[in-house]
Amino acid sequence: MSSNSSKVPAASFSRLSATNVVLGLDRAQLAVCAVGLALLVSGGAMGLNWFLMVPGALIVAFGLIRRQGLSLISWTWIWVRWRKRLRDGTNRWAYSPLASGRPLGVLGMYGHVEDRAKVIEGDTVDVIGTPFMGACYLWDPDKRQATAVLTAKVEEWILSSDEEKASRAMAMNTMLKDLAETDGFVELKETSFVLPGHTPPEPEYLSGETTPQWAREDCADLWHLPDILTPLQNMNYISASVSADRLAGTSRRDRTERAAVGIALGELVRRTVAPDLRGCGARPNSIHWCDVDDLRYLLRTVADPEHAYDRPPVDRDEPTVTWCEESKENDYLTLDSCVARSYWIQQWPDFDVRAGWIRELVTERRMMAFCHIWRPLTMEKSEAELRNRKSSIRQRSRLQDQREKSHDERREEKEQRLRELEQEANWPDTDHQGLITLFAPTLPDLDLFARDMQQKAKNWHMKLLPTKGQQLSALTTVLPLGI
Repeated sequence: MSSNSSKVPAASFSRLSATNVVLGLDRAQLAVCAVGLALLVSGGAMGLNWFLMVPGALIVAFGLIRRQGLSLISWTWIWVRWRKRLRDGTNRWAYSPLASGRPLGVLGMYGHVEDRAKVIEGDTVDVIGTPFMGACYLWDPDKRQATAVLTAKVEEWILSSDEEKASRAMAMNTMLKDLAETDGFVELKETSFVLPGHTPPEPEYLSGETTPQWAREDCADLWHLPDILTPLQNMNYISASVSADRLAGTSRRDRTERAAVGIALGELVRRTVAPDLRGCGARPNSIHWCDVDDLRYLLRTVADPEHAYDRPPVDRDEPTVTWCEESKENDYLTLDSCVARSYWIQQWPDFDVRAGWIRELVTERRMMAFCHIWRPLTMEKSEAELRNRKSSIRQRSRLQDQREKSHDERREEKEQRLRELEQEANWPDTDHQGLITLFAPTLPDLDLFARDMQQKAKNWHMKLLPTKGQQLSALTTVLPLGI
């Protein structure tokens, strides 16, 4: 990212690597191609044995072909897992009233997510100078990871000066660098939700005696329009995940492991995440570490937006999601009162974009979520990846010496040089992923929303890939649960 004190900085995104390990193939593709080549060579050595050569050629083709950014091997694995879920019925989940005497847990989520998103509460951790006050962190026993979820009110981007925009953009870089240098840090996730808000109070002039009758009637009709009574609000959630086994400061002494992890995580939030968020534009004293009720309200609003207005707090023994089903068409998800479809961002804009560009995608007057995920890479892994990419680029260049390089190949070589310069400047590399989830009351509305979003993405030279057979996993990833 480049910056200037008087200009809004611009950023560029790398495409998915076309190099991978060797000649654009990942390890699984190389293994399959090796088997196919072995059959071809064996068949040739036996005097053109077609019983070996034909299967060998088909196996090589299976290993080489890619579709929508993924190899046929990956698509086959996704399809097999999806068919298995259809057979055993795990593509749907419903809350049973028969289980009403058995609390679902604090979050009341579907399936194994409930087991992995364990809520740990406490009252001994200080965060941002305020007592814990019921705030919680999420514990994933499968990976032994702890996640803190924060919200913040952010200064309006459009109204900020160019100097402020430049400062906020660089603060984001600084936060990623600070977290990448923190032992045990695993992932930073930022999800911008556009969700139904509370019904606004009726204006006083509708019942004021000084207001003419005709004005009261006209204003009352206007006030009760759906767009007024179903307001949407932008909500930003930032989650920071750490590994309990590698996080510094988790010495138990006289504490339990969960208390020690909570204190160390609280220190990370207080010393690093919160100050850097303020630099990113969070208003002073607006940063809030979510408690259980905050998370339950979010989950309930996502699953049941139709009844989100003026909803009373959901009892902790009640589920936040009562129905969840992945369609047999495997490209959308049915929840309590809405349908949802998630997209993986296969390609980001292939040109430099100014900071804040995402706002144009998120300011829809429709319910959606835009998720960014950053996972820092160790310097050793980053250097190894750069070496592999450079070696693969050279291999490809030697094989294609007589052919003019394509636009994507030239761009990838340019990105390679840029990443090498960044690494020399000691800027850490990150695995950056993005997901978009769209919500609508009915499937036709969802299809219309999806077409509009796809067109908007094309205007930014983006490619959105529907996560077929993985809709539930994608939605779980978008939610700030740390899994």
